[in-house]
Amino acid sequence: MNLIQGFLEGLRPIPDLTVDEWADQFRYLSSVSSAEPGRWRTDRVPYMREIFRKLSPSDPCQRIVFMKGVQISGTEAALNCVGAYIDIAPSPIMYVMPTVDMAKQLSKKRLFHLINESPTLKDKVIDSNRREGSSTLLEKNFPGGVLFLTGANSASGLRSNPVKVLLLDEVDAYPLSIDDEGSPIRLAEKRTTTFSDKKIFLLSTPTSSGSSVISAELAETDERVYKVPCPHCEHKQELKFENLKWDKGDFASAKYACEGCGAMIEEKHKTQMLLNGEWEPTRPEMSIPLVAGYRINSLYSPLGWMSWEQIAEQFIKDKDDPILLRTFINTVLGEPWEDRGDAPDWENLYARREQYELNKPNNSVELITVGVDIQAGKDSRIELEVVGWCRDKTSYSLDYRTFYGDTATPDGSAWKQLEEVVNEKWYRPDGIELPMMMMAVDSGNHTQTVYNWCRKQPPTKVIPVKGREQQATIISKPSNVDVSFNGKSYGKMKMWNVGVGVAKSELYARLRLTVDDEGKLPSGYCHFPEYPIEFFKGITAEELKHRTHHGFRKLYWEKVYERNEPLDTRVYARAAAAIVGIDRFNDQHWDNLLGRYKVRQSNGSVPVKQEPTKPKRKKSSGFWDGY
Repeated sequence: MNLIQGFLEGLRPIPDLTVDEWADQFRYLSSVSSAEPGRWRTDRVPYMREIFRKLSPSDPCQRIVFMKGVQISGTEAALNCVGAYIDIAPSPIMYVMPTVDMAKQLSKKRLFHLINESPTLKDKVIDSNRREGSSTLLEKNFPGGVLFLTGANSASGLRSNPVKVLLLDEVDAYPLSIDDEGSPIRLAEKRTTTFSDKKIFLLSTPTSSGSSVISAELAETDERVYKVPCPHCEHKQELKFENLKWDKGDFASAKYACEGCGAMIEEKHKTQMLLNGEWEPTRPEMSIPLVAGYRINSLYSPLGWMSWEQIAEQFIKDKDDPILLRTFINTVLGEPWEDRGDAPDWENLYARREQYELNKPNNSVELITVGVDIQAGKDSRIELEVVGWCRDKTSYSLDYRTFYGDTATPDGSAWKQLEEVVNEKWYRPDGIELPMMMMAVDSGNHTQTVYNWCRKQPPTKVIPVKGREQQATIISKPSNVDVSFNGKSYGKMKMWNVGVGVAKSELYARLRLTVDDEGKLPSGYCHFPEYPIEFFKGITAEELKHRTHHGFRKLYWEKVYERNEPLDTRVYARAAAAIVGIDRFNDQHWDNLLGRYKVRQSNGSVPVKQEPTKPKRKKSSGFWDGY
């Protein structure tokens, strides 16, 4: 009966509805998944209407590229497309998220509510409790078609049956290559080759300019921008962040300066401006009949979502931190981050060395981490940097040490010297005793030896790490690794991946920081004692390069000076600080941390009497919220 029903559905004429018309008539938003429950209204996001039309069965366009900021409704656009095709043009559909786990979350939450809150879909998607043709978490069956959900990290999922509609969400978070089969995007696109009326929708916030997939895809289109009219002079313009103005310290005063008449536009006019806007190509010479490209930033976010006040406040908060500024540019401005590939000038760093005593942190240092690099071979040794961190992520290099000796076995002399660092203490002038909070040990060389040594140390203070050049975050969730030595298994332990590319980019941005016009040092400034020249050559030993890999530009770090251990140890010390939580600490967290330290007095070292209080925090699903 299902086969007969599917056959009859295939013979049924496609209703003359576009995706936006379908959504306005039949899509309902749940109070669980939406801040604005009830019937979907495309007029809330009028800039999406043309994109919906391009995604519609009646439009000949086959490839739609959408580079966007946050709070724009990109994923909802893809879900509306799913709903419309299930209802009015049933066909095989594939929805690809960066990972299979993310695809499962999409299915459990947003897709579940899409189907169950929209009456025309609820009866069509075959219930998972039925025996024949039943749906699963990653496969939804309906008369005349099927919806596959998968992750870009699953080659088997991307090699499934042919599909007519391919939705590729957050493509900049996809792996560059998968199982040596090339780009997951190209692998998925092969599923659509048998359909002459296919639809391929790529959407994402961008990442780095040299490696951003969505930016590269957009560059092959006419790159349309949404121009809105000024309420004062009717001049149509693209909303740009540089034209957002506000009084110093008063973010609520944020207004938009019209490019035409110079008048200040209040945000209350934005709803009408959006309704009267239209897409215009910035590169009409790139127009291709079956391809359309769009870019938009979060200044267009509808009233009640992300406001101009919030954008102004976020910028002031993030502008002095390279990592936060990068996130702001990617997610709010919807633009790729321009990485500076050249290494900072080591001569300038050497010239601005400071005269302070090694292993003597000043009173602004509140956290100490250690980054460790393991060298194998003829000149085997362990190198490490001790780094003191302040509240504004300003850092002080407290010491750089090298332990020579055998690194192939965990009982070697170099490892014994490293073990002494684990319980070392540093004292500030005010008597505060600072312990080593976290040590990150690179496991790239003598991997099992590193695991064996680390498993003997306190797991809350010493962790093995491995560098991942293409990882988009400084740290990722830890994974279990097998520990063995001399043929004997010792079970498993946690190993952390470090996004060394991100960490190096952040470090280089901070090494370029200089004193401002008022003689004030910026947040994140890096202080160094009178180390030799080799240290400064080593901490700037790599440069960011580009190469083409499987049709996409790929960023990679290349040595320009052989001894890059100071760079690696600083990256691992930074990763250790991230694991402790420095990127999400507020003043209350720092106060509680200080409250747990001891203070050295004339009669010895005694605990500080102040008892720490737990900071109030929102309910979360785990330790990783905030990363």
